[in-house]
Amino acid sequence: MSDKIGAAAIVVSLASLCCSVVCLVSAGNAKNTAPAEPAEPAPAVSVMGDEADQFVMYVGTNDKDTYKLEITKEEAREIVDEVCLRLFPYGYTLQEATGAWTDEANNITHEYTLVCYFDGADIGTVHKAADELIEKLNQNSILIEHKLINIDYYSGSKE
Repeated sequence: MSDKIGAAAIVVSLASLCCSVVCLVSAGNAKNTAPAEPAEPAPAVSVMGDEADQFVMYVGTNDKDTYKLEITKEEAREIVDEVCLRLFPYGYTLQEATGAWTDEANNITHEYTLVCYFDGADIGTVHKAADELIEKLNQNSILIEHKLINIDYYSGSKE
């Protein structure tokens, strides 16, 4: 049995050696080619506009007293939509998400969350919206993110 294993090992070693020699010979005969020239950059069709403030508001929907969703997701979305349409008539973006947090008793809670993006807004109006939503959705707080962004309302190529 050990003679068969030894013979098999010799055959595998010789096969590996042959493959290595073939690869080296092939590499030596290969034509040296220069790397391809980089592609031309795409022509600019849009220039970023002015810097603006962007606020992102994360609105949880679980009731602060029961830690449960006490209204439907559709009702929560309608409440957030009504407040945002009234206070941000120039526009906003609303996305659905799932958030999670750990409460004071170390319990993990997942909740349906609505994420609102306000480009070019002011903090006073964002706080007004948050105040209304805290009351209407019975929340402890609402997370507000603030960053400076570039805004470009792109309308297509003008070529």
